[in-house]
Amino acid sequence: MRRVCFAVSVMGLVTLASQRARAQEPDTTSAAQRAGFALARLGGGQLVRIHNRRVGRRQGVVVSSSADRLTLETSFWGRIEVPASDVDSLWVRGGGHAGTGALIGAVLGGVALGAGGVAVAKANCEGSVNCGEAGGFVFGLAVGGAVGAGIGALIGSAFPKWRLRAP
Repeated sequence: MRRVCFAVSVMGLVTLASQRARAQEPDTTSAAQRAGFALARLGGGQLVRIHNRRVGRRQGVVVSSSADRLTLETSFWGRIEVPASDVDSLWVRGGGHAGTGALIGAVLGGVALGAGGVAVAKANCEGSVNCGEAGGFVFGLAVGGAVGAGIGALIGSAFPKWRLRAP
């Protein structure tokens, strides 16, 4: 019994001292500091969107960035410099929605072709009790799921995903 109590005590202390437990503490950095940290991690040529109170929302390609200033090349306004303290939100373009599109396409295509496989099996049935509906459904599900996943991934990748980096 003492060993169990000791083990539980040690596990509790390890948990309290771990990074995950400390990560639950409140954030003491200001919004400007968080924006500065995010700006310092940006790379040249990266497509970003920023929003601030003075100029509103701007989208452009990063020319240079540091912890206190961001320089963007925009298509309409040319090159603009924004101080980190003026950045209300910073959005970075990530990948597309290919995974979500593939999942939706696989479900819709699989169910649709599976139902079609059952209908074909019943149409070809000549009075037998077991007409192979299950096999038709499984075949349609597999083929429709694969084709639907491919089409859904192509459609989903056409829509960009934006990730909030600051505040």
